[in-house]
Amino acid sequence: MFGAASFDITDTVTLSVEGRYAEEKVEQSSIARNAGGPAVAPVNVAATFKKFSPRILLDWKVSADNLLYASFAQGQKPGGFNGVTAIQAGVPSYQEEEVDAFEIGSKNVFLDGALTANLAVFYNEIQGYQLTQNVQSATQAVSAVVNAGDARVFGLELELVARPSDNLTFTANYALADSKFTAGFDENQGVLNDVLDDRLVNCSTGDQFPNVAGCQSLFGSIVGKSIPRAPVHQVFADIDYRMPLGDGGWKFFTGANVSLVSSSFAQVHNLAETGGSAVADFRIGIENENFKIQGYVKNLFDEDSVAQIIRYADGNDTFKRNFIASLRPGRRFGVVLSARY
Repeated sequence: MFGAASFDITDTVTLSVEGRYAEEKVEQSSIARNAGGPAVAPVNVAATFKKFSPRILLDWKVSADNLLYASFAQGQKPGGFNGVTAIQAGVPSYQEEEVDAFEIGSKNVFLDGALTANLAVFYNEIQGYQLTQNVQSATQAVSAVVNAGDARVFGLELELVARPSDNLTFTANYALADSKFTAGFDENQGVLNDVLDDRLVNCSTGDQFPNVAGCQSLFGSIVGKSIPRAPVHQVFADIDYRMPLGDGGWKFFTGANVSLVSSSFAQVHNLAETGGSAVADFRIGIENENFKIQGYVKNLFDEDSVAQIIRYADGNDTFKRNFIASLRPGRRFGVVLSARY
């Protein structure tokens, strides 16, 4: 269910209030059985997740071309259940991930429309951040979703669009998202801490479950660690030039853009990372109302840093931790012919 109402406090100030109620029931039935093995009973689990999410927005129209706003909103990513092997490993389910989001911003048009400048600053508080974690069952290591802890994200987004002439357009965007865990513990971080002093998993830093036979390294704090796969800085810039070709309705166009992305970590331990990247593209062509011929070059300078890294446990090598890095497509050329009616 969703409802919204707006109130004009003055001729230039508007208060908007929204509310959303969502209810999600999750049911899962799964079976773990070796091929050709005896039949086993399914593992059945079910849960219902409920959430009321409010949103409050205050707008101040300073002038016809300038707007200031502030907002508060709550959101949720529902919880769920892991696979049967993760259930056997003692991690059957995970709870909701909830966020309190605060934002202030400004939207502006200057120079009779020749310049658009928008700025947003935000702060998010996240409770129960959902993160994939490798866990060990009786027979194998498996991936499971867990609530790793709480986190905060501070950021801003800046958008600029400049049109110095009818033929030329510059676009630039910058996004900052600085994320840190503010609470939480991780099993594998505990093992790393344990190994750090003498290169042995011997609970030298403490035993998480002293009543259980053997050594279970004390879970390690992830406070201050960055959220995985979340770059802090992203920049996009584009230049576009267009001009008419005679009186036949055809236009010539050309342009280029570059995307800059800072390095991001593969895992919550903040040890493996992608490295930063700079990818440039170029385009040139002609078009009219119905037809378009465009030549392009993607990844002009052949950037080769990986886009993402995924961690996993290698079942063929005593479940040692390894990483899969996706290769970035290299420089490539092409021509696109298109028609529309």
